[in-house]
Amino acid sequence: METKKKKGQILETLIFLFPTRLVRTHHFSKKDVKNIKDNLTKSFSLVDLIIASVLLLIILALFIFMNISTNGHYAEKYGVTGFIAPIILQVGCLSTIILIALSKIVKSDKTSKVLMRIGEDMLYAAGAMYMLLCVFADAQMGFTKESETLSASIIFVTVLILIQPMHWTDAIIADLTTSAGIITVTILGASLYKMSAVHYYMLIAVLFPFTGYLFYSLLFYAESQRYTQELENERLHNRAYYDYLTRCKNRHALNEFITENKTRWETRDNINLLIIIFDIDDFKKYNDQFSHLGGDYCLRSICDAIRHEFPSPSLDFFRYGGEEFLLFFELRNPEDAPKILNSVKNSVSILEIEAPQGAPKRMVTISVGGLLLRSISKFDFEEEMKAVDSYLYKAKSSGKDVVCYNGEIIN
Repeated sequence: METKKKKGQILETLIFLFPTRLVRTHHFSKKDVKNIKDNLTKSFSLVDLIIASVLLLIILALFIFMNISTNGHYAEKYGVTGFIAPIILQVGCLSTIILIALSKIVKSDKTSKVLMRIGEDMLYAAGAMYMLLCVFADAQMGFTKESETLSASIIFVTVLILIQPMHWTDAIIADLTTSAGIITVTILGASLYKMSAVHYYMLIAVLFPFTGYLFYSLLFYAESQRYTQELENERLHNRAYYDYLTRCKNRHALNEFITENKTRWETRDNINLLIIIFDIDDFKKYNDQFSHLGGDYCLRSICDAIRHEFPSPSLDFFRYGGEEFLLFFELRNPEDAPKILNSVKNSVSILEIEAPQGAPKRMVTISVGGLLLRSISKFDFEEEMKAVDSYLYKAKSSGKDVVCYNGEIIN
């Protein structure tokens, strides 16, 4: 059993060496794959880009220095074309790094993506130009015959055209690693230079994309593991802090919320903290008539309506009991409190959910209690809840579908 499990894990890992579309169908959705690629791109910090730029400049400087110190021996041996080729590659790499850095600085997401795309294409073009210039340099210096030069060029260009869209389209990190692959394979090929030129360039044409793809696959695999762990942590967090039915925060989240903010509320000057509690009117009758599934639909609809009314992603919205809910608002202007309370009530009224038989209104309504705390010296949650609960009770005993604010009926 243990052996089968280990074999399964090995196979799972090897799958990531296949094109991402196979990984997606086996592991992730299209959206997940896009997120992983975006995370890989974002993983390049400005410090990483600066270090890469410095290294490339050092390599370029050493190359030029070696050529000068040998009285132009390199250019003499490999020709002007052979001398220009690596410079074009280095400049392409530097230009790409600069464009990536700019894409991280600009605020516009659209502009950032355009810069990334230009950088990707520039680097790819520089790599292809580098290798083709090497082919032409060999022909110019008489190292290859005319037929060998033509064959090598056709093979290399064909491989580039076929390979490029397969696995790193819109994934600039793969192009960066591919540039490393070009340099690595070229150095490797130099020791094998005695082989036929066609075979030499065929070797580079195969290893050129493979090296970049291998780097990319390993990076994609590592990032996907981190991404999967983040999703699992998020799932566990949601289970611990959110009510599954209504997607509101639960009592556990409420306790942490109070603990985290209590000191800040007590020490902050001119605080205007509005605590709202609301209860669905005649909800027991609704459950009895429309079943618990109908009750679940009613709860979800009301909570969604309030989230739509107050779309802040950080809305402090808690399920306090069965059909009782709490909201917290920190107001700049205390005069806004009655308006917010009425907005909560009205957001449910306009849903026009059919009320159960025997209810005073034709549509489902809520009763709302609101407490405004100003300049808090000591926040005692239990005491504040007793007050706001009493306001809710007063709203319900005043005919329901009513707002009671600081002890006064306001509608």
